[in-house]
Amino acid sequence: MTNSRKLWIVRHGERLDNVIGKRTFRESPDCVRWDDPPLSIRGRSQAKEVGIRLSTESIQYVFCSPFTRCVQTAAQILSQFSGRKPLLCIEPGLGENLSSCNDPPGRASMKEICQIYPEVNETYKPVFQTLPPEPPMESGCADRMAITIRTLLSRYPTGNILLISHGSPIACIHLSLFGKWNYVGQCTIGEVAQESPTSFRLFAWNSKDHLSDKENLHDHEL
Repeated sequence: MTNSRKLWIVRHGERLDNVIGKRTFRESPDCVRWDDPPLSIRGRSQAKEVGIRLSTESIQYVFCSPFTRCVQTAAQILSQFSGRKPLLCIEPGLGENLSSCNDPPGRASMKEICQIYPEVNETYKPVFQTLPPEPPMESGCADRMAITIRTLLSRYPTGNILLISHGSPIACIHLSLFGKWNYVGQCTIGEVAQESPTSFRLFAWNSKDHLSDKENLHDHEL
């Protein structure tokens, strides 16, 4: 690797259960998996605003958590891209911290994912097919995230990358790259330059500049 490349890191948008409440969502007849709520209307709008912000950037690879809210976020982001769009790679290693999930986690199936966004790279081989056990804490996914991010960067040594994940896993990405846990709000953007296989420079983290409504982004859920 001889040239710097960019890593864009985005948390999913506002969840439906953030609006109607977790109990109401769980009791809803539309609730198939209590730990896999879809985006709210606002969440979809937030994701579109991320897409507008990133639409002028050169992005070659998109890796996304298999949870519905992340795939919906990716679909809205990519809907703002013109011309040839990068394929969406579903990576379970970017999934939610397991302490916040059912056992097993209630992520979307590949069939459901393709219904949300048909342009999925079905030949992609994930870093993790089955997630390993994790300590019951917000930073419990730290080891998994370190393996995921380092493996992806090694497999794809050139080209700009967009990662779409969750609050705690993204905080763990920051921990892996910069040695500090750093939580982020919904549909905020992180911008990182990789200057060598082991050298990273932080340009932005938890950036809200692109969002028309910067309030109540759930960036302090610890």
